[in-house]
Amino acid sequence: MSSIIEKYYNDNNVAPALVKQKIERLGRNPDIEKEFEYWIENKQYRPDSMEIEGYTAQKLSQLSKYLIGEGAFMLLIELREAPDKAHKKIARGFKVK
Repeated sequence: MSSIIEKYYNDNNVAPALVKQKIERLGRNPDIEKEFEYWIENKQYRPDSMEIEGYTAQKLSQLSKYLIGEGAFMLLIELREAPDKAHKKIARGFKVK
């Protein structure tokens, strides 16, 4: 587990059960985990960001204020692991219910 990411979640008061879930998802995607660490430390997206299904974390962050930072990286994982579901989510938009 990344101490940088763990500290980020603790500092943001994320529930322990949810932190465990997110850490597991990031652990399955170490390349995305490294980009997320970079974002946490630098508060900017890497200039050489990876692209999944036509999206980078920065491109995702421009779609909605709910995707700035951590949300963009979680959606990148979803684009990799469940692309059809992620594309539908993007197509619907990110309105608050």
